This record gives sequence, structure tokens and C-alpha cells, in this order.
Amino acid sequence: MAGILDREEGGPDRLMRVDPVPEAMEKEAPTPVAAVVLLSVGGMLMFMGLFFLLIASIALGGFLVPALAIMALAGLMMLAGWKIWRDRRAAHHEMQRQERDRLLCDYCGGMNAEGDLKCRFCGAPLR
Repeated sequence: MAGILDREEGGPDRLMRVDPVPEAMEKEAPTPVAAVVLLSVGGMLMFMGLFFLLIASIALGGFLVPALAIMALAGLMMLAGWKIWRDRRAAHHEMQRQERDRLLCDYCGGMNAEGDLKCRFCGAPLR
């Protein structure tokens, strides 16, 4: 006779176990538009600088200075875009970690739903 508290369905200790983090909380950080623009334009400028460098190496030495200037500017733009993207991603992961810690009960270890003010397992106040 299969009862409500069968071990296959989790049993009585199922509610006290810390469940994995729900999929809704594991969203990736939104990609910042500024980072995408800087990386894209920087990549195009890098390609253009390489083209000028090719011309300078084949025939005209006067293209060497503009080629190096364009490539330096492109490198700076790409580094700035990468830094913006990395900082935004780190801030997003920190925010997710704080939210996950807030939902975890300090006393019983139960994972609570968003918006809960008290633990649904032991009744202790959440952070």
C-alpha cells in the first residue's frame, strides 16, 4: 500500500532537505549594451587597423602610424567593453548569491520561496 510518506516520493524528511536552487534564480546576467557596442566597434577598428598595417608593410610606410593608432584605440575600446561586461556579470552573481542566502533559513536550512518573511518549515524570521 503506497502511502503519502513513501521514501520514493521524498518521505517525511523531504521538506527539511535543502533543495537545489530553482531554475528561475539561475538566469544569466543581462548583457550590457555599452559592452556590446564597445566590443563590436573595437573589433571593426582592429580589422581596419590590420588592413592599414598590411598596406604599410607591403608598400607605403606612411600608413604605419595611422595603423598603430587605430589598433591601439581598438584595443582600448575592447578592453573597456570587456571590463564593463565582467563587472556587470560579477555584480549580478553577487546579487544572486545574496538573494539565495536570504532565502535559506539560518536555523533549519530550509529553502524558502521569494517573498517569504518567515521560514515555512520552522517559522523563524528570514533575513
